[in-house]
Amino acid sequence: MPSRWATIETVGDNVKKRESTWPQTVVDVARGEFHVNGDNNTIHEAKSSAEEKAYYQNAVVIAYLLVQHVMGAVPMAGNGNGSVKINVDPNSIKVKLTVEDWTSQSCSLGSVSVILEPSTDTRRSIFYSLGEVLLILFSRQETIAPQCRATLLSRQECLNERDSANREADTFDSFQDTMQRALMFLDLEEGGGDIMMDDLLELPEKRATTTPSTFSTLCTNYPTLPISVCRLIADVMEGSNGGVALTKTSFTSLEEVLEDLKRMMFEPDVFLHNPSDPRIDFGRRLYGREREISTILSVANGISSKRGSGALEIISVHGYSGSGKSFLVNQIGRYLSTKGWIFLEVEVDRMKHGDAAFPMIISALDHYFATMESMKFRESDDLRYCNQVATKITEALGPVGVDSLSRVIPSLNINRLVGTEVTENDYNNNHQNNIVRTGEEYVMYEERIESLLLSLVDAILSVGRPILLLYDANSQWTGDIESQFLEKLLKHIADRTSSRQNLLFIECCGNKDTSTMASHDFVNISRIEIDEFSKPALNDAISHALCLPPRVTAPLSEIIHIKTMGNITFVLEFMKSLEKSKILTYNASERQWVWDTDIVPLQRISESVAGLLMRKLLNLDKSVLDCLIVASCFGSQINVPIIELLDGLRGVTNIGANLDRAVEEGILEKAGPLYMFSHNSLQRTVYEITPQNSRNQLHLDIGSTLISKSAGAPQEVIEELFSVALSHINRSLPNGENGQANEINLSSSQRSVFAKLNLKAGQKAISNKADFSLAKFHLKAGMAFLPEQCWRDQYDLAFNLHIEYANALLVQLEYKELDTLCQALLLKSRCVEDQIKIHEILIAYLFRSGKFPEALEHVRSVLDTLGFPLPTSIDKDTVRAVLEALRALASSFTPEQMRKFPLMTEDVPKQAMKIMGSVPILCTYSSPTFAAMIACQMTQLSIQHGLCAESAVAFGNLGFAINSILQDFNCGYKMGNLGLTVFQRFKSDTLIIKTYVPIFGFLKSWKEPLQSCSEGLSYAIHEGSLAGDHVSISLAKVVLNRLLLVNGYKLSKLRMSQESLCREMMYNKQEEKFGAFFYQSLGDLYAIMSFIGEPEDRVASIFIPREKCDKALLEIYSSTKNASVLQIFYYQRFLQCFATKDFKSALDYSQEYDNLGNGMISRITDVPIVFFSGVIGFILARKTEQDGMFDVGEHRRMQMQMWADHGSRWNAENKSLLLQAEKNYTTGNLDEAKACYEASIKSAKEHKFIHEEALAYELYGTFCVETGHLENGTGLLRKAQSRYAQWGAIKKASEVFPLM
Repeated sequence: MPSRWATIETVGDNVKKRESTWPQTVVDVARGEFHVNGDNNTIHEAKSSAEEKAYYQNAVVIAYLLVQHVMGAVPMAGNGNGSVKINVDPNSIKVKLTVEDWTSQSCSLGSVSVILEPSTDTRRSIFYSLGEVLLILFSRQETIAPQCRATLLSRQECLNERDSANREADTFDSFQDTMQRALMFLDLEEGGGDIMMDDLLELPEKRATTTPSTFSTLCTNYPTLPISVCRLIADVMEGSNGGVALTKTSFTSLEEVLEDLKRMMFEPDVFLHNPSDPRIDFGRRLYGREREISTILSVANGISSKRGSGALEIISVHGYSGSGKSFLVNQIGRYLSTKGWIFLEVEVDRMKHGDAAFPMIISALDHYFATMESMKFRESDDLRYCNQVATKITEALGPVGVDSLSRVIPSLNINRLVGTEVTENDYNNNHQNNIVRTGEEYVMYEERIESLLLSLVDAILSVGRPILLLYDANSQWTGDIESQFLEKLLKHIADRTSSRQNLLFIECCGNKDTSTMASHDFVNISRIEIDEFSKPALNDAISHALCLPPRVTAPLSEIIHIKTMGNITFVLEFMKSLEKSKILTYNASERQWVWDTDIVPLQRISESVAGLLMRKLLNLDKSVLDCLIVASCFGSQINVPIIELLDGLRGVTNIGANLDRAVEEGILEKAGPLYMFSHNSLQRTVYEITPQNSRNQLHLDIGSTLISKSAGAPQEVIEELFSVALSHINRSLPNGENGQANEINLSSSQRSVFAKLNLKAGQKAISNKADFSLAKFHLKAGMAFLPEQCWRDQYDLAFNLHIEYANALLVQLEYKELDTLCQALLLKSRCVEDQIKIHEILIAYLFRSGKFPEALEHVRSVLDTLGFPLPTSIDKDTVRAVLEALRALASSFTPEQMRKFPLMTEDVPKQAMKIMGSVPILCTYSSPTFAAMIACQMTQLSIQHGLCAESAVAFGNLGFAINSILQDFNCGYKMGNLGLTVFQRFKSDTLIIKTYVPIFGFLKSWKEPLQSCSEGLSYAIHEGSLAGDHVSISLAKVVLNRLLLVNGYKLSKLRMSQESLCREMMYNKQEEKFGAFFYQSLGDLYAIMSFIGEPEDRVASIFIPREKCDKALLEIYSSTKNASVLQIFYYQRFLQCFATKDFKSALDYSQEYDNLGNGMISRITDVPIVFFSGVIGFILARKTEQDGMFDVGEHRRMQMQMWADHGSRWNAENKSLLLQAEKNYTTGNLDEAKACYEASIKSAKEHKFIHEEALAYELYGTFCVETGHLENGTGLLRKAQSRYAQWGAIKKASEVFPLM
């Protein structure tokens, strides 16, 4: 560690502050020397006081330079009037200081001169002589009063004599030593702190003739001088260069003098001016943490300057409980907020929220918007920032999305922040979306809120102002659900460049092995270990707390460090115990803290933090401790108006006054209407004083009392009061577990009331805040409060509590408990309607856990119960027959008829439609035959009983089934348009993905431009993301990215999008539940990379190597026999072989692909298979003698021509023309070939297929080169190379010319 101090320079009348080895910003943060908006620490002093302080501060600078001069370190120029440089004789000197202008309000170098006078026979110590100089300087008097000087000199003679005596005797008499300690401890010796042991050699006589101490003499004769100055001068006068102090505090070297003057110079409020309050105060300083501050500020500077790594920066601060982790980061956050940052400190009360996913981020966002509201009234830049954020939020969420989040984030106000209002229709639609009915809707609602929160975070971070988010991740209190969501949030941010570059996330962890975030290639994780105080840092802290120089406090600090091992919690409590035991006292006459270093070690200290805190608590007055016990039941924060309602509970009175006394003891802090425990460990220690059994009863008493006194509570806390009261009532249950509460006695009516209150609270937690953890807490408690005969006497209450609890378990993925609960509920349910509700939850759970066969059996069972059974045998022939019959019926409908078609009004068909509508899109791939039958059944119900929101899904999936099974593309396209018409009538955001994926992903591409299909699918994904249903959204993104690849979308962007999709699947653990789904997406990523030519190592390190991905897909096919899994595998291998020009292997894969399909262009993956294999067939027919290659090319050409003639000319024309050109070249029709090449290029350019334009240029150029037109061919190949490069196919571009 470098030296703490460096140099001091002078410029004119100003003295620059010292240059620390740490940057000034680090020093400012460590000392807390910065002003934050809202801080109100400014003290307005009288003018005379301010002038005196200014003089003393300047005088300290002069004194420092004088001492440096005496040491020969700095030459001192005079004032221009012939003054000479001082030559100091260390043994004999007489110094006179002349100050020319005493009326000046400040002291500067120009007004001070030092004149050397001839030496006399009187020999004075250099320290004493320097002390006289300093006395004249600080007192602003030309000379020292004769009487005062005589007393000082007499004291000096006594010290000289004692110094001589000390050289002859190295030890003190034990009796005298004991007397000295006794006198000091009993405060019988005035100025005893300055009289050493030898002053008591002849104690009775000495007390009568003792010379007043230098310090007391100075205080008496110069009452206006600051005490610190008197102490400094006294210690200088009594100083010695021999390395042995003549008094307890006298200097032993001039270096020590300089060090004290530095402290006075740079921290005058602590070490120079008399403290106005003698309390021990460690202040808002960070002692010995410069290195940690520097590390964090370095990372922050990289973010704010945009010169960092561009990755998401995470700093994990580890340390024992109470080591000051949060205080360190909080101090830095407050400093950064003065530099344009936004500092968000997240605090989640576990006693109120338990293990919840969203409270952490909601707390941070609530704090953020409250900060934004205050920013509107500051500088123009802040107002501009607020407007930019409002715009981004509106664009990302829309008024309806903002309205949904404003229900869970209190400070997010639409009219005040965004400046737009939600229309009545939007509000009604949004309100409908927030009404949760089924298990599937529960999950989608939770996912909807999650998606809205992630989009909101993206919108905020994209504006560019850096944000520091502090999260207290103490492992003892952090739950699994919260940790999982937090990790998912951070990974989501890390995946987005515009977000990750503007966030600094700092977590404070108790366990060094604990961290919120695992490794990520766009995340930098720094780790900081907060250890105990070093001895210098501890001495620095105690020096500041006692306002005494470090050399004075060093002996005390040494003892305290030994006793506490530098543990800051122990240090604070040990200092308080010393003060309380009067071992550390404030001497009013000397106006400073004094102690006896011989007695301090005798003070006891606990061996653990818990023991220390417990001893502290047990030393409190009983009335204060009783109030604290009640307060601890509320968690870390206590609302004053609410807790004061408990006055009189269990004899606890004067709650406000007693809690204020706890504030004075440092146990609580108070901010406005809130009391807060100063540390979590204090709250836990107080809470655990009461035994568990008694604690349960106490919670019940608190909750009951609050409800009984609610009429007297202020209106603004009524809602919080009932929430708090119910929370206490619930915690009266033993260990929070279900079952009867044996430790408390409740009547049946009380149990029923508490159960009903919890049911309402659970439902409100879901509908208003999407807080399923809080809902689960209330519902579980409500179940525990149910009376013994509840299923007989209160069936509705018991069933509703259990079914709501089951839904909460579904959302929180607690499937094992959920399955057990549902099976028990099926036995207790009384009616079909209730059984259907249970089956809905089971179906949602089975689908989401990847158990498709079991889920489909439940669907079949429910439909049988409702009276709409599916055919006993669902095979291809059965489905084909049903489809042909339904095609004839549905083909007669028009969009206009759908707009006026009657609506479904009967409850039973609605229930059936909702059950079938919950079948995920994935079933289209995993169970295509069953999915087709479901589509038929839904369409038949819609035609027979009227339309509902799910009817849009029915017609869309019906069109997909007709397309893929009956090969009737025109009818499938028509059904898709009917589905869109129905969707527009209901506009259900929760069903948009299930409606749009089959229509825009498969049906419309037959007739409409592929680019417009991509736009429609992108719109659905955006809207659907805000509605939830992560699984369907992921599938939609898979389809979209495959569509974009066929469109010729820029590969670099597509590659990033595909990797991001794979990451999302990992974050949502979809690779565990839907393995084929994930591995197919990863295979798509590798296929895209094969066109770019990017090495696979980096992606393989994030996920798995391509070979393992292929192996996983083949294993899934082997176990499921799902043809679509193997077909996608062949599709991906085909693309990779085509990109690397392994044409023979590519053709083999295309043949395998066709064998599993229908040989038609019915899916988006069919397009590149048909087109590229056609090109390969003609190339191989020309270059090899292999039989059948021309037939392969011709077959593909005819398929593409049919698409162009009967489907979409836009999509197929350029492809058909290029295959025709290749055919003509192969058959020797060169003129026709040339014309077709040129027409294909023109069509591809007009229809915006840049990758196919590149391929056409490449094949046309090759044609020209091979037919002898080298110059023309070279130009065409250069254009091909350019188009490939524009597409992003770097590898393809580099391989164009080697073709020649």
